[in-house]
Amino acid sequence: MSGREDRPEPGTVEAAEQVGGCGGPLRGEQHQDLVVERQDQKSPVGAARVLLRWSLPRGLERVLTPVQGEWARIGHTGGRRRVRAAARAELVRLAGIVGAEQAPALLAERLERRLAAQFGQPVRDPIGWLLGRGLPQRAECYAQACDDRVRMDTGRVCPSCELLVEDRRALRHQVARSVTEQLLVLAPEEFRAEVERRLSREVARLAAEEAVRRERATIERARREKAWARQRDEQAAAQAELAARPCLECGVPEAGGLCLICSETRTTRQALESAAEFAAVAAGLVDVPAARGGLLGVCRARLEAEAEQAGERWRGQGLPEAAVVWQLRELVEQLVARERALALEALLHGPQARAEADRVAGIERARRRGEPEVLAAADEAARRCAQALLAQQLDQVRAEVQDPVQPPASGWRERMSQYASQPLEDESLPAPVRPARARTAVSAA
Repeated sequence: MSGREDRPEPGTVEAAEQVGGCGGPLRGEQHQDLVVERQDQKSPVGAARVLLRWSLPRGLERVLTPVQGEWARIGHTGGRRRVRAAARAELVRLAGIVGAEQAPALLAERLERRLAAQFGQPVRDPIGWLLGRGLPQRAECYAQACDDRVRMDTGRVCPSCELLVEDRRALRHQVARSVTEQLLVLAPEEFRAEVERRLSREVARLAAEEAVRRERATIERARREKAWARQRDEQAAAQAELAARPCLECGVPEAGGLCLICSETRTTRQALESAAEFAAVAAGLVDVPAARGGLLGVCRARLEAEAEQAGERWRGQGLPEAAVVWQLRELVEQLVARERALALEALLHGPQARAEADRVAGIERARRRGEPEVLAAADEAARRCAQALLAQQLDQVRAEVQDPVQPPASGWRERMSQYASQPLEDESLPAPVRPARARTAVSAA
């Protein structure tokens, strides 16, 4: 046979290579890998790198490394796209359970564990295996972090799965005990058959009850979701209606009932009232009921005049009304802090605070404490006493504003009319008697 006849036909070599044959290069030819390597060496530095057909997708290299052989067997782009999307979705779901840092490692361990569970058997359909068996979580219980009876967050055996296993064992023991009590004489084979039959019936009953419970829970959840949707719609409608209301004070349309300027003005008035209360306490005469109302009015007028002067000055500088209102609020907050500090200072140097400080100092000296400790305890006692007195006198001033003291009645008739208008305790007035009924009663008598 000649050398020309020893050579195989070109079509035969190509077919063998396509089928998966391992024919080497012919005499005088170069190996395909060497040719590709030399071409890569000759390519410029900035040329794009040519990826292999079975290269792992970007961002999923760590996840799909245990199953890179199965990934290489996926020959069409649509299947790879489905597997890639499923892997990324599972990564996002795992990141919500164990965190984004541990999710890739846990998913890779799951794929490696599922592939090892094949016990050397080849995977016939890599796409179906990855989508149906490799990537999905298999929780054996109701725990969210359970996967193949192992907790993904701790790596230990899932206690919920152990409880379910113990429940199943207890159910089997219960069925076996009932068979033993009801059927005393049975052969071992008949006993096992009866236990399995009753156990299957009991498991079917429990499964039916669980299905009914899930169906009821689904219906209840749908009802709650409808109620929540209705409440959200009602709240949205109420908010839209509130937003469309004009301002109650200045009439600006679509102000939500109160525009920004009027809201800040109202807050400023409330802060001015608080500052006036502190100023009234600092001025004294709070213990005299007749002088509280006038003193509070004087302090309020003084602070309002101070705030009005500042507002006119800012308006004269050309500031817009919104900026003036904001500056007034800041000023009034400073006035509140100033008047509160003045009230505390006045009460701190008052006779009650000094008496409390002297009392605490005597107690501390009796305990043989040092003079710095005695002075610190006395100052703290005076400060606490001043704060308590401030709260008490503020309550008195606010009570005067809410329910002012009425001047006493001068004459006897006025006093009697006031007493008559006040109801007595446990008083029950008789029902009025009509004249017709009175005449009927007299005639009957």
